[in-house]
Amino acid sequence: MTLATLRLELRVGNCESLREKRRRMQAIMSKLRQHFNVSITEDGRIDDPAHALLIVAVVGRTRRDTRETLERVADAVAAYPRAELLSQVITEV
Repeated sequence: MTLATLRLELRVGNCESLREKRRRMQAIMSKLRQHFNVSITEDGRIDDPAHALLIVAVVGRTRRDTRETLERVADAVAAYPRAELLSQVITEV
């Protein structure tokens, strides 16, 4: 079994408040959980409504499986029209 994490830094467009940003992040996280069966959280320490940090964790049989899943998650987030993916980092544990 292999555990891997993905750190996604996003720029969220047209968010005027932290409440609006959290609402958008909840929508993204819910869809990712359902579609990819991953664990995901938002780093709540970022108080800028225009930026967000998501951390995704997945467990798989092989390193290749976990990496492929996280790459697909990153691609899905990059395709989301209301957020711009600034950076992504995959870490295997």
